[in-house]
Amino acid sequence: MKNFSYSTVLIALTACMTFTSCSDDDNPQVGNTQTIDPKEVSFVVTAGDPATDLTGGAYMKIYRDLSTAKTGENVYGAGDAVKCFDSFTQITYNPTSGVFTGYIYARGASAEGIGEKQAGLRSYKVENGKLVEIGSPVNVSAFGNTGTFGTYSYAAQISQPYAMVVDATGVGNNISVNLPLYAIDEVNPNISNIVDMGNNQVAMVLNYSNRDSAVVAICDYQLNIKKVIYDDRIGTSVGAMRSVRYTQSGTDDKGNIYVFSGSSATDSKVGALRIKKGETEFDKNYKFDIFSKADGYRFRKAFHISGSKFLLEFFLNKTKYGNMAASGKMAVVDMEAQTLTWVTGLPDPSSVSFGWGGGYADAYYLPVAAPTSMSGGSGGSGGSSGGGRNHAGKSATRAAEASVTPTIYKIDANTGVATAFMTFSKGNLLRAITILKK
Repeated sequence: MKNFSYSTVLIALTACMTFTSCSDDDNPQVGNTQTIDPKEVSFVVTAGDPATDLTGGAYMKIYRDLSTAKTGENVYGAGDAVKCFDSFTQITYNPTSGVFTGYIYARGASAEGIGEKQAGLRSYKVENGKLVEIGSPVNVSAFGNTGTFGTYSYAAQISQPYAMVVDATGVGNNISVNLPLYAIDEVNPNISNIVDMGNNQVAMVLNYSNRDSAVVAICDYQLNIKKVIYDDRIGTSVGAMRSVRYTQSGTDDKGNIYVFSGSSATDSKVGALRIKKGETEFDKNYKFDIFSKADGYRFRKAFHISGSKFLLEFFLNKTKYGNMAASGKMAVVDMEAQTLTWVTGLPDPSSVSFGWGGGYADAYYLPVAAPTSMSGGSGGSGGSSGGGRNHAGKSATRAAEASVTPTIYKIDANTGVATAFMTFSKGNLLRAITILKK
């Protein structure tokens, strides 16, 4: 592997293998997602089985109306829900292509589904009020972070320069990204996230195991790298629990990109930087000192809500913020105003699991369910949404299952107050609410 000095990396250019040429549909106007009346918005609730967790497959049910609370709902095993024999640990929705994607962790794969111990992706579209699978399941050797850009869904490998990119028809192409060209001291960067910039361009957020700084590669939709930018004002931008990787970056409604660092060991590097819409450099006049605003807590994940507001999931202990540390302390940050509001009204994060949520019109919808004894699922250990489980004993787990009502909470992005939006019967291990944005 060729080794580059830091200065050489800054100016290196490369190209990698390409796939299907882009059409006009591959160039959405990032940051201009249409907001319609919440009563008319459809969303998907995905649930597993608390008793079997990852081995129980998943059911997906489409609902409508984000404005009206619902009680006593049921998704897992429901006759009007779509069943998948495989379980999903991550879920995305691409508003440009209308593709809903479930990401199959190998431990959640089924012999009746994609095949035992086979990681992969399944793609769906909405037809007549139900999700209908398109294409065939796409196998991958492994994946960490997932997401969408253009008309594609993707799953990036951990510690390998590959991203499985799946198009709007469900066809996958495993792209070799020429990251080894940007090795520093013989250490390759890893992909943390791919953020759509529109106009056939993405910001690929990278991380190095031997560096604590923000790194972004500007690429086209074929993941050809055009330039790489670095900034030492914040630390590494990546969240993790076990093998699951979480985004610490995203766009606001204006198309500005925010790159966060939530768990740097250096206090002054826990914060966020900005790349303004239309720019390909970090904004030298912007840095959000989140560490100070959060009273010294660090965070694992960042999710866009709407406008310039994001939901951050913080660790529960100021001094424990490693891969296996518990998180679940939530806060809303306004990236323009640089303010932080702690969320109130959620259950104790040490006794529940959080699923994958979604933001819409100044509110964030967050699934909460009981923990289970199996690790590596789509809920959270100590509240870590999207991966891992509490390590309570079986009796404690059963007690928690009996006491926790599966609930989707609605977090008001202006006040930080969380209230129950939907409740479900105890047989639902809530994995995700996916808002079908236009």
